[in-house]
Amino acid sequence: MSDDLYQLSRPFPDSMIVKKPGGKFEASYVAHGVITSRLLEVLGPFDWSIAKVISNADGIAVGCIGRLEVIVDGRPVVIEEVGDVEQVSANSATNLKMASSDSLKRAAMRLGLGLHLWVGDNYYLHRSLEKRLSAPVNDATLTDGTETTGTTPKPYNASEEADVWEA
Repeated sequence: MSDDLYQLSRPFPDSMIVKKPGGKFEASYVAHGVITSRLLEVLGPFDWSIAKVISNADGIAVGCIGRLEVIVDGRPVVIEEVGDVEQVSANSATNLKMASSDSLKRAAMRLGLGLHLWVGDNYYLHRSLEKRLSAPVNDATLTDGTETTGTTPKPYNASEEADVWEA
């Protein structure tokens, strides 16, 4: 495993987390643009499309199924996830824009991105991956003849991350 999944699983700093008041339920979230920025930062360009528009009986878009295609740790990954609209308007385009944003955030969550916001106090993925990446690597010769050197990736440091996010 390289570190794409680990980098995606990094929790967002509190300064980027917004508390959504009331509505159907209270929740914390990170803005669509922040999710997109992290995807681009870690994975580079990605493919996003709307696989299906979900409409109500009046033909107004109220949701969608979005499709995210990325390369994570060298492996092609395709995720389809539903997105909805909390306050449906008469404008299908506006509704679809909101549903697409919701769908992208949910698809990104399937990659560990922002997962800590859904899981809350039970979130452990980031630390588990950090331990796996920090485990000593045995000196060896790979099948292609390349020699490894027992180095380990730099461990997570929250204070360094805060500097990056504040810039």
